[in-house]
Amino acid sequence: MRRIEGLEPSGSSGRPRMLERVAIFLWAPREISIRPAFALVGVGAALILGLVSYRGEAPPVAEEVASGGAAPQVFVQFRLEAAASRVQLAGSFTNWQPRYELLQYAPGVWTITVPLTQGVHDYAFVVDGREWVPDPYAPQIGDGFGGTNSRLTLLSPDTPQL
Repeated sequence: MRRIEGLEPSGSSGRPRMLERVAIFLWAPREISIRPAFALVGVGAALILGLVSYRGEAPPVAEEVASGGAAPQVFVQFRLEAAASRVQLAGSFTNWQPRYELLQYAPGVWTITVPLTQGVHDYAFVVDGREWVPDPYAPQIGDGFGGTNSRLTLLSPDTPQL
């Protein structure tokens, strides 16, 4: 019996295993001291990195409102129900280039939100890169080439109504 008591459990070598030593090292309380000058240098470096890494430009709306120049922009949601693999938006605000790619919100439902300025905007959807489709829920006008476009009028709340 004395011989059995002297034996250690199998797999134990009498010293803590590697994971136990790491855990003890990480969880043991320690006193940490930092010089104030090093703390200020670290905070300054973090601020500089944050400012340098943020190179994003201010949105056009903020620039225009801040400068007091052009009218502020309004976000307009365009939506089309169509069985298509790709839908784009083109209009007078894109020089009739299909620059905006609509996202499929649900099967057959395409949508996008675009910033536009006050005024009258004509537009059409480009379905699968070849068919120009007017918005069925907007007023329609002739495009001058035998086709049809949609028209959107955005007015500022300050615009006098006749």
